[in-house]
Amino acid sequence: MKKRFLYILSGFPLMLLLFAGCAKEYSYEGGPVANLTDTTKPAFAKPWICPGCIGKDTYIESRWSFHNDSSFNCGIIDTAIVSPERTGFTFFGPSSCSLDSGMVITVYLESIVLNRDLYNITTNKVAFYYYDNVGQTFTLITRQDTPFSFTIESYIHQTRIATGTFSGFVFRANGMITNLSSGKFKVKLI
Repeated sequence: MKKRFLYILSGFPLMLLLFAGCAKEYSYEGGPVANLTDTTKPAFAKPWICPGCIGKDTYIESRWSFHNDSSFNCGIIDTAIVSPERTGFTFFGPSSCSLDSGMVITVYLESIVLNRDLYNITTNKVAFYYYDNVGQTFTLITRQDTPFSFTIESYIHQTRIATGTFSGFVFRANGMITNLSSGKFKVKLI
């Protein structure tokens, strides 16, 4: 056992020599100089917008979008399922930024039935789930003890189109709570 430890220990300097090397340093001279003393906003606070979401912060049929902290996410709604009683529904679809991520929302309307034109219906009985298939986990998720609101601004029964908003507090995979705001959707509920 002691010999094995000595072999491993003696191999460590050799590993350092193999992996440590000289790297070419590059410099840039003659161009504009960046202001390195600007402390008004840290670099990590810059808003992140998926290139596929630019111009999508509006109501577009079969699309969803939301803001979270300094990021903006959006995607398509490729599936919408209405309960047989028409008192609830689920819709979901992938993100515009990555087909490995997407959003799922399930809404329960209690005694309200989607059998006529409806306007300004708000409920807190919502399950929100933003997933990431790469890590096989959720990125954002609601819990029963956190406020989350879902509003159907309009539901036109003839076309079966529902338009509305959602917002509230969600949990990240690391357990930290964060605010989801300005959520928008427009979906055909068949």
